[in-house]
Amino acid sequence: MVSKKDIQATCDDIVREFDPLQVILFGSHAYGTPTEDSDVDLLVVMDIPESETTRQAGEIGQRIPHRFSLDLLVRSPQEIAYRVSHNDWFLREITEKGEVLYGQLDSLDTTFIKEEGQMNPLTLEWVEKAEEDYITVELLLPSPISSKSVICFHAQQCIEKYLKAWLQEANIPAPRTHKLEDLLNLIVPSIPEWQAWNQDFSTLSNHAVDIRYPGKSATAENLEHAVKTCEIVRNAVRKSLKLTQVDTGE
Repeated sequence: MVSKKDIQATCDDIVREFDPLQVILFGSHAYGTPTEDSDVDLLVVMDIPESETTRQAGEIGQRIPHRFSLDLLVRSPQEIAYRVSHNDWFLREITEKGEVLYGQLDSLDTTFIKEEGQMNPLTLEWVEKAEEDYITVELLLPSPISSKSVICFHAQQCIEKYLKAWLQEANIPAPRTHKLEDLLNLIVPSIPEWQAWNQDFSTLSNHAVDIRYPGKSATAENLEHAVKTCEIVRNAVRKSLKLTQVDTGE
């Protein structure tokens, strides 16, 4: 099991080499029950452009000693403040429950902001990501050489992201899961008629993981079911969110 001493030593290495504003421990080692296989999750707050955060995370990972399996997330204070103020539930959980190993969180303004009459910009981010998967399905579907498994995967991903878009707009925390049924259970109290999707979702959730690896492949029946369900859910969620250009299927 990874010790607190080793985690703090890694934090100290990051502070010495990169001079961050804060280092925050999150995930199972901060507020869960870690196992022997659990990664250590660290949020490193640095005053750098958003475009540099991914590169910086890679550089930190390369330069510090490797004591354990480490997942690094680098964000600027401005990005954290913006996203948490619009209820990025992942970052909000980190800022509210994470263990500060270095620096102070007091400097981060995480007050929730709700613009009346406007959609949460994080909702639109989920919608845009969902549409990327939907467009991929539309592009691959006509080709006779396209992988059925790949199309089913993107159909599942489109549904998952549209459900998370709905939850984001409703200010309901969305769990980090691929299980469509779990997401649906959070929505059904508000829209009971969507409960009709539950049986479909129990099948589609498998397309997020199983069919991407050897031993499982999607069938023509799986493909037809995934695409049809994707169309139904996409149209219903877009209508609920009052988004334009809803496909009618006609």
